[in-house]
Amino acid sequence: MGPLDILSTITKTETGRDFTVTILAEDRGDINLAPVPPEGATWKLETPTGLPTDSNGDIAGRGFDVPLRAHVTFDDALRDLKEKGSVGVKMWDAAAGVHITQQRTMDVLFIPGGIGSRLHRVDRKTGEKTLNVRSAIDFARTVCTEGFVQSAVMTVCTGSDLLAHTGLLDGRRCTTNANAFDMVAGRHAGPKWLKDRRWVRSLPEEVEGHAKGCEREIWTSAGISAGMDLMLWFVAEVWGREFARGTGRKLEYEWRERIGEGEVDPYYTTQG
Repeated sequence: MGPLDILSTITKTETGRDFTVTILAEDRGDINLAPVPPEGATWKLETPTGLPTDSNGDIAGRGFDVPLRAHVTFDDALRDLKEKGSVGVKMWDAAAGVHITQQRTMDVLFIPGGIGSRLHRVDRKTGEKTLNVRSAIDFARTVCTEGFVQSAVMTVCTGSDLLAHTGLLDGRRCTTNANAFDMVAGRHAGPKWLKDRRWVRSLPEEVEGHAKGCEREIWTSAGISAGMDLMLWFVAEVWGREFARGTGRKLEYEWRERIGEGEVDPYYTTQG
């Protein structure tokens, strides 16, 4: 939500008025931000060891859910990209009183994290387990390797864990949520994980022979507020440092501008 609010703020300026955000998901309808399967799901979410549970033995936090509505499914977006090179998003034109379809290129692919990105689904009949974000992993791998992402791939929190499953992070410098760092780095040996970093920007030419199908920059950040810092650095890259500072001031957010790309953040090393 933090990075999205930064983007929302810049669209209200003359500079960023043409910037658009398209929410992609496995299915149409609401995306549950709490660890709750959608209505009618034939699977349940496993309860991993170590995560807090409620009185029913379910993952804690199920009752606090703020749904986010998807604009387009992964399948529909991929079909449009292959046929037209852009994603068709249906929008309501209030002046005309009709729905119109706006074609949008995929300049940046932004991948969030969270508990749901590292859970498994358990089929209620067979007990078979699959990664909860398998469809997102497959989509990210396809749009990157087939060249549909024009500029950069960005992740916040354990979104880098999801991206690591694609193999596209192999050989790339990256980071992830500080609290989940050892877990994430421990199960993906290919990437060059950097601990205690707030954000990392990896260029494809850093990797010998380039980046195994992802000829784009990959920006990764630690958890939550670090994702806001990463987004402000992205804003600075596109529209300039002073514009990014002004955006931060509008949000009343103290941008950790002094922590540069790939630098160790003393915040992590002094927290114990």
